[in-house]
Amino acid sequence: MNMHPEGRLSIVGIGPGEASLRTLAAVDAIRGADYVVGYRPYLKLIEDLLPGKEVYSSGMRGEVDRVRAALDLLDRGSVALVSSGDANVYGMAGLGLEMAEHPAEVEVVPGVTSFTAAACRAGLLFRECVAVISLSDLLTPWEGIEGRLRQAADHGMPVALYNPQSKRRDWQLLRALDIYQDRDLLVAKGVGREGERIFWSTASRLLESESLREEIDMTTVIILPGRGCHRGEAAPRSLINLVGTGPGGRDSLTAEAQAILSSSEKLLGAERYLELIGDFPGEKLAHAGPCPERSYARFQEAARLARSGKRASILTGGDPSIFSAGWRIMELADDRLPVHISPGVSAFSSVAARAGAPLCGDFALLSRPDDPAAPSLLAAAGFGVVVYNVRGHELLPLLQDLEPERAVALARDVARRGEEMIIMRAEEMINIRPSGFRFTLLISCPRAEIREGRIIAKRGYDTKYSY
Repeated sequence: MNMHPEGRLSIVGIGPGEASLRTLAAVDAIRGADYVVGYRPYLKLIEDLLPGKEVYSSGMRGEVDRVRAALDLLDRGSVALVSSGDANVYGMAGLGLEMAEHPAEVEVVPGVTSFTAAACRAGLLFRECVAVISLSDLLTPWEGIEGRLRQAADHGMPVALYNPQSKRRDWQLLRALDIYQDRDLLVAKGVGREGERIFWSTASRLLESESLREEIDMTTVIILPGRGCHRGEAAPRSLINLVGTGPGGRDSLTAEAQAILSSSEKLLGAERYLELIGDFPGEKLAHAGPCPERSYARFQEAARLARSGKRASILTGGDPSIFSAGWRIMELADDRLPVHISPGVSAFSSVAARAGAPLCGDFALLSRPDDPAAPSLLAAAGFGVVVYNVRGHELLPLLQDLEPERAVALARDVARRGEEMIIMRAEEMINIRPSGFRFTLLISCPRAEIREGRIIAKRGYDTKYSY
């Protein structure tokens, strides 16, 4: 049965690869579509969802053709345009909304991003900040990319590098490694796909070893830890599970999260997360008190169950690797008790999807920065910026140095009851006086416009193609 209206375009993030990391919302969007459009290798990842569908595919650098095909098909039915990982992270959301006649009618379905999936696999959790940078200069001038690399390095930020090298493009990785040569790094190749390989090395070792660099391709994400990172040891399977529940209800869960929660004796977490996930067989238990005490109580209960051979799940909102209390659980485990980390859709992905396509280029995530000028400095370097946990009275100092025309969004409780979202230019947002806390502030990537209430950032396809 078609679950989506006739003529509806859904731009769907399918996660990094394996079926277990797809969200239920993504599966529903694809199964409910009459037509599915995508890059051939990505369509191969979702072959089990394609029987009965008319499928349109294209090869590398066929992004404009794919979007045009998806839009043309809307006269005949509903269309799912698929993107690996999250559609807003170097995916199809930006181009899809840019080319759509009515972007307000386009649905963007967020997915688990490759860098957070890799971080969860490796037990690497970000507590303060992280910058996400693509080394591909096909659409973006290298000078800007290198400037963002150096700014992130100067501030000691953790950095996730996408598109590190291809057969025709290898010198950019060498330049990046030269900037970060004193850092450890995580190499995550083909996360969630056949032949997945994840290992730790250093930037200097990678610079010296041509054989190591030969393993790196366009399916590889490289993560360089920095300030605020917690590095632990995650297990492929365990009776103690740290589970990312995504932004909202049950359809935000991945298939893996649903399976773990269904087989858990107890579900431990904040009351709002326990309510949002819906009914599962296990007992739900929320603890009171300050965050360290709550984390300690949850871990002790999970450890007690694990010692008796029973499974427990400790819930985080969004993704465990992004500004959650998951690091406290890993610190308590201290490699003595194995913990499995199940990734989820990050809050920034959910906010971006609701806003439209504001993060199609490099971006930085900040958890309540000590320096209110930090978001404007990052934005001036060409980053999109997402600031978590903003209080209403903090909005003015965060925006006052931002270029007036930059598109911004202020959101709270996205994908939950009482969702709030305001989208406008920075010079207009600066006059807003919201009350309350737990806001997320999103500053779009450069070259963004607001159309039909959606933010659409251009990645540069318009400079290479005619459409």
